[in-house]
Amino acid sequence: MYKVYLVKFKYKDSLYFKGGMTSKADVMERFRYDIQKYDLKEFKIMKSSWFRTEEEAFNAEQKLFMTIMTKFPENNYVDKDGNHHFHNFWSQENLGGISEIRKYNHKEVQEAFKFLSENGARFYKDLVG
Repeated sequence: MYKVYLVKFKYKDSLYFKGGMTSKADVMERFRYDIQKYDLKEFKIMKSSWFRTEEEAFNAEQKLFMTIMTKFPENNYVDKDGNHHFHNFWSQENLGGISEIRKYNHKEVQEAFKFLSENGARFYKDLVG
């Protein structure tokens, strides 16, 4: 089983959010090391949804990114070739395994929360039952 999640956190006094997927049942477990290593503050799991397979979770993650990018194109990173990217923040530390980070935008976070509420299962038991 896999989860697609939405988290927010402070890094060097600025607020960010991240969507992603994990095979860990506890999303916090996915981030324990990064929270300590990069001194992430006010870390909060805002929402997560269960998916049966890695493929389903990956597809949902990509659809989540595309939904945000399509509804809020003014906040996307656009590369030199004109391609839009979900992530719009990089740090000099490179934040190791943390990618797909966006500067916090309340409307974007609300959209991501809504997406996860409408996709996947809220509880593990809903997928195995």
